[in-house]
Amino acid sequence: MNPRLRTPIALLLLCTLACARTDLGSTCHLQDAAGAEITPQPGREYLYLGSSECGSFACLATSASGAPYCSQPCASPGASCPAGLTCASLSLSTGYLAAMQRRLSAQEYQALFGQLGSTFYCVRTQ
Repeated sequence: MNPRLRTPIALLLLCTLACARTDLGSTCHLQDAAGAEITPQPGREYLYLGSSECGSFACLATSASGAPYCSQPCASPGASCPAGLTCASLSLSTGYLAAMQRRLSAQEYQALFGQLGSTFYCVRTQ
């Protein structure tokens, strides 16, 4: 490649990545372990890690959120989250995780829940 073209191409790639659109905060649909759609109940938190509607595969609803929305994992309280979201810890149902482990093959479960090393996700605060 021509050395004079490397810098403009690298800058174009960087700008493209920096300006990439995200689906964080977009509406999505929650599903239960049987694949049926869930209507979120007030005062409860929901995390659906199999959502094909979300680039990070995480659809989330909290008591402060209203409708379910696309989210992503984050590092710890106070960690940065895009799209006006805040990093917070969720209370996850061990019953749901156990049902998903029974329903899915070991490879499918690992693909969907293997990244669940933390309960911190980007959430809406209002």
